[in-house]
Amino acid sequence: MLHFPAFPRIGGVLHCGASSVEDIAREVGTPLYIYNIDSIVGRLRQYTGAFETLPHTTCYAVKANSTGAVLHALARAGAGFDVNSRGELFRALRAGADPLRITMTGVAKTDADIDDALAAGILYFNAESAEECARIDALAARQNLHASVLLRINPDVDAHTHPYIATGLAEHKFGLSGNDALEAVKQFRGLPHVSLDGFGMHLGSQIFDPAVFVEGLDRMLDFIDSIAAELSAPLRVLNIGGGIGVPYAEDETAVAPADVARAIAASFERARRSSWAHHDGLRLVSEPGRYIVANEGILVARVEYIKRSGERNFLLLDAGMNDLIRPALYEAYHHVVLVIERHGGGEATYDIAGPVCESGDTFALARRMAAVKAGDLVAIHSAGAYGAAMSSIYNSRPFAAEVAVQDGSWFVARRRQTLDQIIENETTG
Repeated sequence: MLHFPAFPRIGGVLHCGASSVEDIAREVGTPLYIYNIDSIVGRLRQYTGAFETLPHTTCYAVKANSTGAVLHALARAGAGFDVNSRGELFRALRAGADPLRITMTGVAKTDADIDDALAAGILYFNAESAEECARIDALAARQNLHASVLLRINPDVDAHTHPYIATGLAEHKFGLSGNDALEAVKQFRGLPHVSLDGFGMHLGSQIFDPAVFVEGLDRMLDFIDSIAAELSAPLRVLNIGGGIGVPYAEDETAVAPADVARAIAASFERARRSSWAHHDGLRLVSEPGRYIVANEGILVARVEYIKRSGERNFLLLDAGMNDLIRPALYEAYHHVVLVIERHGGGEATYDIAGPVCESGDTFALARRMAAVKAGDLVAIHSAGAYGAAMSSIYNSRPFAAEVAVQDGSWFVARRRQTLDQIIENETTG
């Protein structure tokens, strides 16, 4: 049985904390994202506490959910941030993030990305290639600055996850392996404005077996041991990335961050005793995103029609794949429930779909649930990660509104986009 503590049912009505989802939707309209900020901060604290026996820094992956209210709350709670672009960097800084707790990731960083990160004074870059390291050095020279770099290794480890969210195999575009990584390490001796301060990896998302992290870390350590003679200075940081799985479906079991921390402890201790570790100590960095926010957000939609076609019942919503693309992109499972519980109406089987002009605009197929009628509100669970952050205005459908619930009250974190705002940057020549 799936449980979503951030969204309890009180008197038959779904709530976010103590706030009625029905009341929020009545005032703000639908489609609508709702986030439980208190629960998000709680997840951060649970995560950081799990690694408290290790010298560790948590850098929240902004790509998972970049809404300002979420970032602001996490910054106030002491989180670091991992950004993938100058836009995410801008958002993190605007939310009050400490630049010395920001890292920048990305396989194709532009000059503008790097320049902004250098000017902000971020902690380090997760570099993906020798060419990128050279570019960071050249741009740092122009600003008369020095940059810290972690070189991302591709350990060729199967994370046993969906192929679209796996990133640690040799066939993927991420990181370096073998001789390519060695050549990148050698290059640092000729780059005066960057220093190689460590190595990192990211194996993918939705990893439910802590042994996957151990395998990846051990392979990364084997590589560092093999090239230690080429290092120009001792290393300060090892980055294990993110990817701890969270349950979306009944057959998925939550992974405790503490289990991951315990699993990698022996490997990290091996690293700390290595000749290449800095004498002041080695620090571990991780980059959770989905774990912090996924099950702390919902997408609320209204049922527009119940349409019967042959043997199928279509439950047609006012939310579409432009609002939540995960089911269309990954065939991802999301639990769907009525906001207002109904008794005595029986159950029915539905294909749950949206209004977008694509056959892929479907949230669920043959989903058994309480019988629904037009006008009902439904909540799509596990929408806090890669929901609003990946949304679009396809079919010229405005971005959904977003609401944050915090300290017993709620506020609009992002107003619904208007039709005028959709076209405000367009011209006709």
